[in-house]
Amino acid sequence: MKGIFTAASGGAYKLGAVAAIVHLVISWWIIISVLMSHRDAQWQLIWIFLLPFDLPFSLLVLFAGYIFPEWDFRKLPSPWDDFHSFILPTIVYGIIGPLQYFLLPVLIDGFMTTRAYRSVS
Repeated sequence: MKGIFTAASGGAYKLGAVAAIVHLVISWWIIISVLMSHRDAQWQLIWIFLLPFDLPFSLLVLFAGYIFPEWDFRKLPSPWDDFHSFILPTIVYGIIGPLQYFLLPVLIDGFMTTRAYRSVS
């Protein structure tokens, strides 16, 4: 795995950094808007916007009720008291999503470079 990261080009790292920053800004803009707004009855639907962009990790949010137990955070203020509708989407879309967008071009470029190098040798 270390060879894949060293084989990746600087362009892959730059592309990954730009994609991660764009995703980070958009996702945290949504997260902060959820925190600052007066939530209506269907405020959880905001996560559907990010759902297709963060596959396969967004499936954790979609099927959270089946995967994770119902944890009790009732002492926290809203929306922090809702694990399935706020805390888990914040982790998936605000942290894992940007990491995915950074690592994907780096891993693809590094893998393709090491594979091409092995086929030539």
